[in-house]
Amino acid sequence: MHLTSMPRWAILLLGVVLLTLGFAAHKGWLRDPSLARTDYIGGTDVSVEDAKLYRAVPFEWRVNTAGGSFKGDDRAYVRIDTSGESTLLCGWIRLDKGGASIRATRWLSEARLKIGELKVSALFIAPVEKAPGDGLSAGCARLDPGVKPAVDAPLVLEGPPVRE
Repeated sequence: MHLTSMPRWAILLLGVVLLTLGFAAHKGWLRDPSLARTDYIGGTDVSVEDAKLYRAVPFEWRVNTAGGSFKGDDRAYVRIDTSGESTLLCGWIRLDKGGASIRATRWLSEARLKIGELKVSALFIAPVEKAPGDGLSAGCARLDPGVKPAVDAPLVLEGPPVRE
């Protein structure tokens, strides 16, 4: 069926539906309902002492490319800080495995961090080349006020394979 053979009302209805979907996507109404809302707030320097507050979160990643499929495992470091008005999540992943680390960060860009029963986008986890106390800056996100997961809640990174 060609657009020229569609009735005018159908073309108008199609336009209204597309505009409505575009507006809903712009406002964030089409977001995954299982994800808690976070706002990226920047980075924070991590000292050697502060690094002790971060927990290692091992994960397996898979990236598909035109040249094939790659998989591996890595470790991100995440801290949950509930001391303020809003809960802060901060994290980093060390770029110490060459191309594998780059692929791991690509996977993290679409992964979810599960904090107990709560899920958030793992996009706040910053790739770093430095060590704690040597200029390392972890990425941080703020949860909506009132959302306070337990500091010791289990942490799991999950997600499907991604395209590079």
